[in-house]
Amino acid sequence: MDRRVISLCLCMGLMLLIAGCAGKNVSSSSGDAASQAGQTKSEQIQPDAIKTVPEERSFDRPSGSAPSGLARAQGSDSDNKGLGDVFFDYDRFHIRKDAMPVLDANAAWFRANAGKNALIEGHCDERGTAAYNLVLGEKRANAVKRYLQDFGVPASQLQITSYGETRPFCMQQNEDCYQQNRRAHFVMK
Repeated sequence: MDRRVISLCLCMGLMLLIAGCAGKNVSSSSGDAASQAGQTKSEQIQPDAIKTVPEERSFDRPSGSAPSGLARAQGSDSDNKGLGDVFFDYDRFHIRKDAMPVLDANAAWFRANAGKNALIEGHCDERGTAAYNLVLGEKRANAVKRYLQDFGVPASQLQITSYGETRPFCMQQNEDCYQQNRRAHFVMK
C-alpha cells in the first residue's frame, strides 16, 4: 500500500509540473533555433524588474559633443587627462555615432601614450534594478574597450569596471540628467 501512495503522489506531482509549465515560453540567449536564425536582438537586455519609462527622445548633437553640463566628464578634470567620455542611449550598450569621434581621439591618445593605462567605468541612470544596471554598465565598458582595441589600443592598457547606477554624475530625475549618467568614463591608472 505504501508504494501505491508514493507512486500516486509522484504521478500527481509530475502532472502538476507539466500542466504548470505548458503555457510558458522558454528560450535561451544562444543555441536555440530563433537565435541561430538571427531573430533575436543580440544587444537588447531583458531585465527582471526594470521600471517602465517612456521612450527617450533623440539626442542629436554634433559629433563628439556632450550633453549640457558635462565639462568635467569631457576631459577637463584631472583624472582622465584629455580622454573624452562617451554616452549611451537608454537601455543600450552599442557605440553611438556621436561617440565614435571621441573614441577615435581616445584611441590615438592611447597609441601615442603606450605606457599609460586607464580604467573604463561603465555607468547607468537610476532606472532599472541595481543588479541589472551593474551588468549594463559592464557591457558599456566592454563595448568601449572592444572599440578601442579595434583601433589598435592594446588590451593591456585598458581595464573595465561597472558602477551601474551607484555613481551618478547628475542627481536630478529628468531625461537630460539621465543621459549624463549613461556613460563610459575614463580614469587614468
